[in-house]
Amino acid sequence: NKRLICTLPPTCNPPINRACVLHGTRELEAHYATYHTWVCEEHGCGCVFPGERLLELHQTECHDPLAAVRKDRGEKIV
Repeated sequence: NKRLICTLPPTCNPPINRACVLHGTRELEAHYATYHTWVCEEHGCGCVFPGERLLELHQTECHDPLAAVRKDRGEKIV
């Protein structure tokens, strides 16, 4: 099996985090799906989520200025 090294942000990018050593393409695919598929791309955030829905909720609750206004008014945002 070929040894692969992942250095993708936000979880595997040196010098902030350690590069991840993977053994083969199956392990790489599983790693990518877990740590690099559903990542918040908002500047300075980089939170990683297990699925699309949770990423969408995070983006609405944390990074959507219109949602913040609705929340301040006491309106439901999601």
